[in-house]
Amino acid sequence: MHVAKRAFRVRYAIREILPYAEELERKGIKVIRLNIGDPVPYGFQPPEYFREALKKAVDEGFNGYAPSTGLDELKEEIAKKERKYNGVEIRDPRNDILITQGLSEAIFTVIAATAEEGDEVLLPGPAYPSYIAYTNFMGAKPVFYRNIEEEGWVPDLDDVRKKITDRTRLIVLINPNNPTGAVIREKYVKEMVNIAAEHEIPIVSDEIYDLIVFDGLKTPSAAAVAGEHPVIGFNGFSKVFLLTGWRLGYIYFYDPED
Repeated sequence: MHVAKRAFRVRYAIREILPYAEELERKGIKVIRLNIGDPVPYGFQPPEYFREALKKAVDEGFNGYAPSTGLDELKEEIAKKERKYNGVEIRDPRNDILITQGLSEAIFTVIAATAEEGDEVLLPGPAYPSYIAYTNFMGAKPVFYRNIEEEGWVPDLDDVRKKITDRTRLIVLINPNNPTGAVIREKYVKEMVNIAAEHEIPIVSDEIYDLIVFDGLKTPSAAAVAGEHPVIGFNGFSKVFLLTGWRLGYIYFYDPED
């Protein structure tokens, strides 16, 4: 069987160490897996209202294909959620929201749509591995901007500016950040949006952990502070609502001028 060359571009560090963890488990050694954000195996379950709604939908015959971009009713509810919790106004939910199979498909879709062979995607360092893997798969280059550990892993804005080239196709902000856990403060989020706007580069704001914050902190959504600048938002239901197995994510497009 012929295997495309691009298949060999992809490495996924977490998957590479999993066999070692599985070997320890076979030997009876307890392993706590911090490699995946899935609380369900540890006794956490989705809220009852989600489970009851799923049962009702199945019983009422909603078992066929959904529209390719997702149900309009779901998009309308997502727009309400974003407005309520994140202060984001999505003007036209039916056209500005795309339902995806978890956030992984969202990441793949946007990188595939914007980055070609030889292009660059500017990522936080360290970054969630899927961004690296999908960028490499497309033949593009992951470039990492520094996050300052001593200051709570905030983006080094000067380094962001230095890393931008004429091949940069996306700037990615993950907030709250995975893997560092940092909640990026509003002034840094605004500056990241401004830098992207100055260079006319799309900014992706990955906010899948938006409501899992502590110590009185609040996650500032990039679209809520972006003003007239466009933002591509990533979010979903896996983490906050414990629906990891449902594979339910979404992309929203915020652009007050379009």
